[in-house]
Amino acid sequence: MDTVVEYLRVNGPSLTSEIAESLVSSEGISPEAARKRVSRSRVEVKRLAFLVFPRKARFVYLPGQFGSDLYWSRLVAALQSTNSAYGYAIAAVRARGDIVPEAYFPIVSGAPVRQARHLSSSLIAARLEEIGLFRRIAVPGVGPCIAIAKDDEYYRHIGMETNARLTAEDILLAAVRDWAKKLGLVSYDRVAVRSREKLATVGTFAWDLTAPTYLGGMSTVTKSGTSKPGFLVADVLLSDATAVSTVEPFVRKCTTLRALRNVGPCLQMFVAERYMKTAFQLLKKHGIIPATPRTLFGKEVAEALTQVASVLTNVARHIIDQDKLDEIFKRLGKIEGAATQLRGTLFEFMAAAYWRRGADNVALNRIYKVEEGEAEADVVVVRNGVSVTFVECKGYSPYATVPDEQVLRWLQVRIPRLYKYARQHPEWSRLQIHFELWTSGKINDDMAAQVSKAKAEVKSTRYTLDLKLGSDVLAAFESRHETELAAAFEKHFVPVVRLSDEDTEEALIDESKDDNDGWDAFLTVKPRRRSVVRAKA
Repeated sequence: MDTVVEYLRVNGPSLTSEIAESLVSSEGISPEAARKRVSRSRVEVKRLAFLVFPRKARFVYLPGQFGSDLYWSRLVAALQSTNSAYGYAIAAVRARGDIVPEAYFPIVSGAPVRQARHLSSSLIAARLEEIGLFRRIAVPGVGPCIAIAKDDEYYRHIGMETNARLTAEDILLAAVRDWAKKLGLVSYDRVAVRSREKLATVGTFAWDLTAPTYLGGMSTVTKSGTSKPGFLVADVLLSDATAVSTVEPFVRKCTTLRALRNVGPCLQMFVAERYMKTAFQLLKKHGIIPATPRTLFGKEVAEALTQVASVLTNVARHIIDQDKLDEIFKRLGKIEGAATQLRGTLFEFMAAAYWRRGADNVALNRIYKVEEGEAEADVVVVRNGVSVTFVECKGYSPYATVPDEQVLRWLQVRIPRLYKYARQHPEWSRLQIHFELWTSGKINDDMAAQVSKAKAEVKSTRYTLDLKLGSDVLAAFESRHETELAAAFEKHFVPVVRLSDEDTEEALIDESKDDNDGWDAFLTVKPRRRSVVRAKA
């Protein structure tokens, strides 16, 4: 019996140094003899390529163990025990469901964007991809991602859940931004929040949220007499109980940042749904604020944020809980921008749910590349052997107007690029191609005229295009007897205000408030005749 193979079967993937120490202890052989026995182990013992640990130790495993939860947990533990940047990066991705948008990897990895004598986040991602631990993959509903190496089938079913979680985190970041601004902790108009277009950075690191602060004790005075600000930096994570391995990449960022000479004092905060005791203590030990949505914003907002991801995912699966949707909108309505983000994502998920019936494949938020550049499609509907439909979704309040530049970008950039991609696609090239713009808001007359002109001029043999406003979307839901979708759309996008016979008041809408956020707060009640007012989209 090969004692090395038996050790791996019992204990799981391990460092060769650990196995040698076990042989010395259990069999009484010399360290040199133990090391030789491990090095001569059977062919079925696999060694992780490229990553070498202290004292030339290697990470070894049995073929059937690769990619298992035990494999990843043991590898992360081995790497972090040596303060390896690779271990922190793997732990960060694992904590986020094994997948992170590529644009956010510099934030979560624990590594600097660029810094002398440090591995950069981009180099870490490249090396882990090279040795087969990471994959770069376009995930439906999320876009380009860096992911833990798993089979393709796993990623086909994770997109909606990841997209919903990221939406909830974006709302949480909006709440943290407002909290910091209203308390006067930071410069009011200089709060930067993560986006896929531009990183929010302080020092050599990227963060979910950054802002300069001139609070006493945080700012410093330069030799010239000017005031140099300190900074508030924060990362967020909405997931299961946060463990030590999850917060260690953030701790690493914070401690390295403090060693930089040209960066002022920093107030550092990690916001998670809840913490394991050891993770909480680790953050406190390093002078980092271990915050939760509940401690920052109270029980109601915390519960609403917890529900966002699951409710949105269920909508896309035709499981619509009106009471929970109502509760979420009500509880999050006071957060600036929350209603807009929630409404936009909800609208896309409802559109996907509508198209999913009768389609072979429906994908969310896909990005396609052609020579001219990239083009994103909010919803892509494929009917094999028949058609491919690209749906642009603009989920606004019914009193907000879709910006002209967004309509023009759809007409002049996205449609030509998506059409070219479809014609080059081996399975789509002979299918009918359709483009639709769905919006619950308004569209300017000039833009409506441009859409009508483009629709009339394009040959149907090339593609078709259509515009659906709020009433058209509602009619589409009703025509397919999508009663739950229609009810949710009426409730949150084109609501109906119904007054009882005893009521002598009329609900009036102040349409001068052309705003995307909290539009239902503009309902005012004045004594008038009995009536029923329906908001027109």
